[in-house]
Amino acid sequence: MYVIKKQWLVGLGIFLALVLALVVTVPRPEESITSTKPNTVVDSSLTTAKNLGEFRLMREKNRSYLIESLKELGTNRQAAEERILKILDFKEKESFLEETLKARYDTDVVAYLQDTQAVVVMKKEEDDKIRLEIRDFVAQNLNYPPGKVLVIFK
Repeated sequence: MYVIKKQWLVGLGIFLALVLALVVTVPRPEESITSTKPNTVVDSSLTTAKNLGEFRLMREKNRSYLIESLKELGTNRQAAEERILKILDFKEKESFLEETLKARYDTDVVAYLQDTQAVVVMKKEEDDKIRLEIRDFVAQNLNYPPGKVLVIFK
């Protein structure tokens, strides 16, 4: 009788270990690729950057973290690859936007594009006219609604 109870306990332990492993490794349906933390610039660490270099560094750290997280997803590889391609497209558009605004306003500029919003940080005195010009430029050239373009002066 002791042998049966011992075997039963060992079997139950193995069963519980397998269930725990499945719970930890299988993604839940409510989790999505876009729910990764650094995907939103509303994160206070980005908007409170002291200078443009710090903002650039935080942008790159967030992008790297997101890309690494997507690479680790084994369950939906196609969606992860599509998201990585979209991030690379954002980087290309950010470069275009930064170079264009640098040439136009003769100042340092950092852009951070996402699915839902665009953030432009300029090293310049706050100016509502420039803010509106940039919003219109981003809206026309990069297809963001003007209300989703955030312009920050540092």
